[in-house]
Amino acid sequence: MSCRARRGFTLIELLVVIAIIAILIGLLLPAVQKVREAAARTKCQNNLKQMCIGLHNYAGTFGALPPAYKSPTPSYQPGWGWGTFVLPFVEQDPLYKEMGLPSAVFGVLPPATGPIPIAVGPNTVRNQLSQTKLSIYRCPSDTGPDLNPLRMNHAMSNYRAIMGPNGADINPYYGFAIVDQDLGGLMFQNSSVRLEQVTDGTSNTLAVGECMWDGTPVGTAGDVNKRAAIWVGMTGLRPAPGATANSLWISDVMWWMDHTAATVNGTAPQAFSSRHPGGVYFGFGDGSVRFYRNGGNPDSLRWLAGRNDGKVVAYDF
Repeated sequence: MSCRARRGFTLIELLVVIAIIAILIGLLLPAVQKVREAAARTKCQNNLKQMCIGLHNYAGTFGALPPAYKSPTPSYQPGWGWGTFVLPFVEQDPLYKEMGLPSAVFGVLPPATGPIPIAVGPNTVRNQLSQTKLSIYRCPSDTGPDLNPLRMNHAMSNYRAIMGPNGADINPYYGFAIVDQDLGGLMFQNSSVRLEQVTDGTSNTLAVGECMWDGTPVGTAGDVNKRAAIWVGMTGLRPAPGATANSLWISDVMWWMDHTAATVNGTAPQAFSSRHPGGVYFGFGDGSVRFYRNGGNPDSLRWLAGRNDGKVVAYDF
């Protein structure tokens, strides 16, 4: 009776199989990443679409678009942001009511009537509702944390209102934050812009743009390359990381469109930016969402930020 020996894999055969599997994984991984990014881009577009529809529904209810933030006039005090005002119109009415709105006051001053959903320090939160992560305000491609450590630990947002065009060539006060300054955009401090005032056309006027979180440290201790935004409101006057003098943190909820901000994914801290390869999404006043590619003419975005400047913009989105 003969016995037949079973033949196993040799070391070389095993290494060949492992190499083939590694090659297949290497070929498959980029395809998976592309599918994932395509899904993230679709979700980001939908976020902006829903925000812009929410802005329109707010205008339909109250007669005008919401302010970028609302604070006691005239003042540099904190105030609720546009992201809070549209909560009832983006399926977040229970959160809006639980935060004590519309009667509650955002910020430390003046004394509040009702609960104050603010973070009062880097580790202390009086009411954690302002730390609610809302997927509509987060781009899925962004890698930032749920809470924004540079903006008093309020919930992170990757979308910022656009105040209007700006620059030394059109604004003698360029670079200064002025109370209730109207730069010609759809939203700014204590604004109340009616849709019929958008004479350039809502399809030709920017409303909201992306702003990413980039935690890469920069020169000033504790600061980062890109600070993103928050949805709840503008946190008022306080020093920037490493500074002693106060700054007005309007970038919590809004920013103007000058050449540096309009150089998308540029080096400026407040440049409109995203993790999407090749560009940034913007929501327009008519509810449309368009992708602006890196390297485009900054003036195209700058003039699209104005609601009634009469500028004819030949843009290619």
